[in-house]
Amino acid sequence: MFSPSSLGKVALIGPGAVGGYYGGMLALSGIDVRFLMRSTYEAVLSDGLWLVHHAEDGRRQPVDPLHAHSEPSSIGACDWIIIAGKTTANDYIPELIGPLVAQNTNFLTLQNGMGNVENIARAYGEHRVILAGLCFTCINRTSPNVIESLLPGYVQFGRFGGTIDPASETMVRAFESAGVRCRRADSLDEALWRKLCWNIPFNGLAIAGGGITTDLILADPNLRLRAEKLMNEIQAGAKACGILIEDSFLQRQFDLTEPMGAYKPSSLIDFLARKPVEVEAIWGEPYRRGLSKGVGMPELKTLLEELQSLTAA
Repeated sequence: MFSPSSLGKVALIGPGAVGGYYGGMLALSGIDVRFLMRSTYEAVLSDGLWLVHHAEDGRRQPVDPLHAHSEPSSIGACDWIIIAGKTTANDYIPELIGPLVAQNTNFLTLQNGMGNVENIARAYGEHRVILAGLCFTCINRTSPNVIESLLPGYVQFGRFGGTIDPASETMVRAFESAGVRCRRADSLDEALWRKLCWNIPFNGLAIAGGGITTDLILADPNLRLRAEKLMNEIQAGAKACGILIEDSFLQRQFDLTEPMGAYKPSSLIDFLARKPVEVEAIWGEPYRRGLSKGVGMPELKTLLEELQSLTAA
């Protein structure tokens, strides 16, 4: 049986929609989670942090206990650090979390795109356990202290540089004990490429298409064709890296998107709110990796350039 104390002290960096939700679920299950909150600190301190579970008839649940901090120095060294902030802040994260890192600290990233685990490995060494959790879910933060889970989905875990080991398994089991559906990936790179089959077309075209929801992408023949081409290029890029993605998986991305209705992907929400968009991690890094293997990705290049222009403006 899993014991919450076996995970030790956990710091949660970037408690937005995804980080706040999963951090809240872990805290409710008895895990010692310390939330590093910046812009939302005062609101959460005043009114608490609330989770709304739409799959359970909109049940509202306060995160209790809630250990909120505004500075990493007040948290101190941790056994695990969960990084759920936007990848646009990756250059600053190693410096930010310095006070939290001890000799045996392990890491979990809950971030979009590629290059996140490598960022941690460069800063703190490849000898550590560095996990990535790929979140296949629909979660939105609708106010500074309210996070709504529209579709519970699941989290797929993979370990940087190898397969899930006993230390990694402790974190996965912590999520499971908190009521989160989990999967384990034998290859983190494969899991990342597969997730990009949805993220690259639907997050990107929602912005490039004029700030539209996923149902409008599916309904527009030109945008749907672009989505198909983007998926085919991701499939080719993955193959060049030794990863085979079957055609049926690409079709399944369309099948899963249909019932979402007028869904706003996370990148579109950031764009409409005039917040930084994770262009490099979601579109830039996969493009560069494909190019390094000699794979031409003209549709992805076009979309990347569109997004760079739109987000710069």
